[in-house]
Amino acid sequence: MEEKKTVIDESTLGAAVPLELAETEELNNSETLISPDEIESLSKNHLIDVLNEFLTFENVEPLANLAKLINERFEKLVKEEQEYKLKQFTQDGSIEEDAEPAVDPLDKKFEFLYKSFRKKITGQRVQKEKSALENLATKKLIIEELKNLLKSNDNFTSSYNKFQALQSKWRSTGNVPKLDENTLYENHHFLTGKFYDMVKISNELRELDKKKNIEMKTQLCEKVENLLNQPSLKKSLSELSYLQKEWRESGYLAKELSDDLWKRFKTASDKIQARKKEHYAKVKQQQEANLSAKIALCDELETLTKSEFTSFKIAREASEKAEAIYAQWQKIGFVPKSENGACWKRFKKARHQFYNVLDVFYAKQRSEFDGNLKKKVELCVKAESLQESTEWIATAEALKKLQVEWKNIGPVARKDSDAIWSRFRKACDLFFSNKVKHEAAAEGVLKVNVVAREALIDKINTLQLASEINENIAVLKQLQEEWQNAGEVPVREESRLNNVFGIAVEKLCGRITASFPENHKLIQRIKYEQMLKTPKGVEQVKRERSVIKDRIKKLETEITNIENNLSFFGNSKSANPLLTEYTDKVSKGKLEINELKSQLQSIPSVDPPQVVEVILPKKGRKNNLKKY
Repeated sequence: MEEKKTVIDESTLGAAVPLELAETEELNNSETLISPDEIESLSKNHLIDVLNEFLTFENVEPLANLAKLINERFEKLVKEEQEYKLKQFTQDGSIEEDAEPAVDPLDKKFEFLYKSFRKKITGQRVQKEKSALENLATKKLIIEELKNLLKSNDNFTSSYNKFQALQSKWRSTGNVPKLDENTLYENHHFLTGKFYDMVKISNELRELDKKKNIEMKTQLCEKVENLLNQPSLKKSLSELSYLQKEWRESGYLAKELSDDLWKRFKTASDKIQARKKEHYAKVKQQQEANLSAKIALCDELETLTKSEFTSFKIAREASEKAEAIYAQWQKIGFVPKSENGACWKRFKKARHQFYNVLDVFYAKQRSEFDGNLKKKVELCVKAESLQESTEWIATAEALKKLQVEWKNIGPVARKDSDAIWSRFRKACDLFFSNKVKHEAAAEGVLKVNVVAREALIDKINTLQLASEINENIAVLKQLQEEWQNAGEVPVREESRLNNVFGIAVEKLCGRITASFPENHKLIQRIKYEQMLKTPKGVEQVKRERSVIKDRIKKLETEITNIENNLSFFGNSKSANPLLTEYTDKVSKGKLEINELKSQLQSIPSVDPPQVVEVILPKKGRKNNLKKY
C-alpha cells in the first residue's frame, strides 16, 4: 500500500506550525528572575547579588532593562546614604563643607559589575547582529540551492542526499534578524513541501526519512529525561527551552508515529515544570515569611516615629535603632509581587516620618545651642575681666562660681565647643597660675618667719635672768613685742608655734616669779597685758577665765549639796564618821574657791561692759530708762 504523501497548500504557509509544537508553547515562557517592582525595595547587597547572577547567563541581552533599573535603584540608595550621613554630620552644628564623603566598598563593587554587564551585553549584541547577518546569508543560499535542486535533473539518490544535506545545514544555522525570520521560514517550508511532491518519494525513502526523524526525536526525549538529574533548576529550564526549539526544527512525522514520542518528551518536560512549580511554591512560602518580617519592621519603625526626644542621647539611640531596622530590612529577601510595592511604600513613609521628627528635634537643639553659646560667651567676658586680679581669695571664689554656672549651662554646637571652652579655661588658668606663683613667693617669706619665731622661742628658753626685776620685765615685754612683729607663718605651723611660745613665756614668768616672789602679781599682769594685744591672746585669756569660773561654779554646787545633806545626819551616832568626811570636803572646797577667785582677779576681764538700767526722776522726759 502506497504511503500517503504530504501536500502543502501555499496559502497556509504562514501558519504552518505542527499541532504538537503549539502545545509546548507554554514551556518557552520561563518566568522572569525579578520584577521591576521588586527592584525598588532591594538593598545594595541584594542588588549586587542579582547583578552577579545576571552575569552567569550566557545570553544577557533580555536582562538589559532590568539591569538598567537595578543601576538606577543603586544610584538612588547611594544618594540617600550620602544625604543621611551629611545630615548626621551637621545635626550638631558642624559645617556641611567640612564633611568628607565616606567611600563604601559596595559602591566600587557594583560599579565594576555593572560595567562588566554592559561590556558583555554590548559584545553579545555586536556578535548577535553579526551572526544573524551571516545566518541570513547562509539561509538565503540554502533557499536558492533548494530552488536549484527543484530545477535539477539529477537522479533521485543524488537529489535526496543534497536535500538532506541542505536540511541539516538549515537546522544547524542559528537565528536570523527577526524581520527576515518569518519570510525565510515560509519559503523554506514551501520549498521543502515542493521537493517531496516533485520527486514523488518512494515508500523506502519515506521509511528512511521517518527513521531519521524518529531517531532525532528519540534523542531529544533522552536529553530531556537526562535533565531530570540536573541539580541546577536554572540550567534545566534553560536547556529545556533549547531542546523545545530543536523539537520544533526536527523533521516531520505523521501523527500516529509522533504521538508516543511527543508524550514521552512532554512527560519529561512536565516533570521539570513540576519541579519549577515546587521551587516557586517554596519561594512563595519564603516570600510570605519575608513579608511578615518586613511588616513587623514597619510596625517597629512606625512606633519609633512617635518617640519624644528630650536629649541628644535619646535621639542618637533612636537614630541608631532606626538604622538597625533599615539594615535588617535590607537583609530580608523578596516578598510576593502583589505586596511588594505597598510594603516598601509603608516602610519608606515611616522612615521619612522618623527623620522628619528627628530634624525638628535637631532644629530645636540648634536654637538651644545658640542660646547656650551666648551665655558662655558672657561667662568668658566675666572671667577675662578677673584674670589679672590680685584679690586672690575673693577672685578665686568668684571664678569658682562662674565655673559652676558654666557646668549648669547646656551644650553648644560641636564646631563652637572647643573654642569657647578654651577661651573660658584660658582666663581661669591665667588667674590661678598667677595665684599659685604669688602663694609660692609668700610661702618662702612665711618659712623665713617660721625660722625667726623658732629662734625667738630658743632665745626665751635660754634667757639668763637679770638681778633687777625691772630689767627682767623689760626683757619680757621686748620678747613679746618681737613675737607680735615677727610676721605671718603658714597656717599649718601657726598653732604649733603659738603653743610652744606660750609654754616658753609661761616658763619664763615662772622663773621670774620664783626669783622675785614679791612681784608675782606684777609679772602676771604684764604677761596678760601682752597677751591682750593679739586676737589669739584675747581668746586664750577668755579660755583661762572660763575654765576657772566653771571650776568655781562646780565647787559651789557640790558644797551646797553637801550642806543640804548634813541636816539628815541629826543625832545619829553612826553618822559621825561620814559627818566628819563631808565637813572636811566643805572646808577644802571653800579654800579652793578662795584660791580660784584670787587667781581670777589676777586675770584681766575681756567681757563686754554690762548694761545697767537707771530709773531717772520724771522731769518732763518721755523716756524713763537710760542705758549706760
